[in-house]
Amino acid sequence: MVSAIPENLIKYSATCTAAAQELQNWVRSVLTPALLAYQNTGQPCVDLDGEVAVAISRAYYTDRDVHDVARAFQATQHGGALGPGGLVRAHESDVDTAYTQLLAQNQAKMRAGAALAARLTPLQDLGDRDNPDAARPIVEELAKHANDPYFCAGFFNALTLQPLLTTVLALGGIPALISAYSSGAVSPHTTAMVAARIGIPAVVGGPESPTSPFYRMTSEQKAQLLDALAANPSAAYHFAKALTPAEVREMFYGDRQYSGKVMAVLQTAMNCERSPQAARELMHKVSLGLFGSGAPKLSNSDWKSLIGPVRAFYGTGMLNSVPAPTDFSRDGLEEWEHIAGAQNGEDLALFLKALHDSQPDDALVKSMVQGGYVNAVFLLAGPLEPEAWGAKIAFSAALGTVQSVVSANDPIIENLGLSAGRYPDTDGMNEKLALGGFAQTLTLLAMRNQLRDPSNHLVHLTGDQATDRNTLREVLSGDLTRYTVGGTDGARVSELLDAYKSQELEAGFKAITSPHYSPPYE
Repeated sequence: MVSAIPENLIKYSATCTAAAQELQNWVRSVLTPALLAYQNTGQPCVDLDGEVAVAISRAYYTDRDVHDVARAFQATQHGGALGPGGLVRAHESDVDTAYTQLLAQNQAKMRAGAALAARLTPLQDLGDRDNPDAARPIVEELAKHANDPYFCAGFFNALTLQPLLTTVLALGGIPALISAYSSGAVSPHTTAMVAARIGIPAVVGGPESPTSPFYRMTSEQKAQLLDALAANPSAAYHFAKALTPAEVREMFYGDRQYSGKVMAVLQTAMNCERSPQAARELMHKVSLGLFGSGAPKLSNSDWKSLIGPVRAFYGTGMLNSVPAPTDFSRDGLEEWEHIAGAQNGEDLALFLKALHDSQPDDALVKSMVQGGYVNAVFLLAGPLEPEAWGAKIAFSAALGTVQSVVSANDPIIENLGLSAGRYPDTDGMNEKLALGGFAQTLTLLAMRNQLRDPSNHLVHLTGDQATDRNTLREVLSGDLTRYTVGGTDGARVSELLDAYKSQELEAGFKAITSPHYSPPYE
């Protein structure tokens, strides 16, 4: 017998394929130019970059195939119940058979998709540019396979030029591209072209010239592409995993009218993250793209239209990035809160610095911290909560608590003192986001039967968001010196708050006050 947790294999596949893409991008942007410069000095020709690229490509597809192993385990269950944590047990021969069948099916589908895409190749030849509708029947054929993710992935992976990709999308290929991304099999090259297409300002659609087979996308079609990605969690998840910080920047700043929609795609992807470390990595990628070294500066007027979707992304990231505790001793819990606070502050630092540097006016600050606005932003996270039972309850309780903080002077905010009070333009934003992080640490403790009220009774979460929200509000607005973790001799919640708060505020303060701040992950 063999066993596996398919969901963990799927996460591994997504993470490793993203890492392979980062290395492939380094080969293209750093190694290849360096070798060309070396050869231009009269030195012998070296194909090292080509050899490395081939090796990375092999690793990329190996890691991607781990996803199929997960599907093979799932296929052996025939709809049966899973074990604890999603564990699947099966005979090795059954898994091998299922995997072989799936792999053969997927590869055949991808080859068929590539064969269809090959019919577009003649459009690249000048002699064939006399039929502006030459691509249309090919895209119509692709549309028949829009529900076959691997066929679609094979098709888009075979497109080598931006004009071909744009033409396919302009002629109705957007659903097929979304389907391709849901497979997790789209190549880094294709993702780079899609990101570039999103970043290129849209123009009036139609053929590039009266006789050209190449089409241009309209503004409406670009909006449709981004909306479709945001509406498909699997596609958004794999798309975001494949992006580089440079590609995030290209999409966000390339065509400013769509920056909010780009963030909506990333927000959907963040909602799908199940690992605290993966949530942090996505925040880091987005932070470097939006606010890292060399990024354009956002003005106060820019923030007025972008603060909502950007804040929603980081708010959900804070809720998803807190790891569960493993050491419930007083010292262990304080160290855990130290780490959680430092990480939360570090993850928000570039965002808070960019906001602070824009010198927002009073109206913008007010809109950021007013409760109705906060509530609307955090509602975006609601439909895509973690699937695991315990994680879902903890997430929902923290989410509901943040939603219920309806004013800048809410008793919870005053009781926790999460604002440093030095920079009102960013403190109002930070205290709401920090509330999410600290609230999540308490829900994780409550889910493990570790949180006790002043009467030494366990604080229970029920799974009902309204009930759990009120329970957590009562804790956070009460006398935190009387709530304990692990019994009367355990750590006081007030001590844990101090441990969290000191580190979270220090990280944000460091970013705001340092003109040349650079995060440790850059």
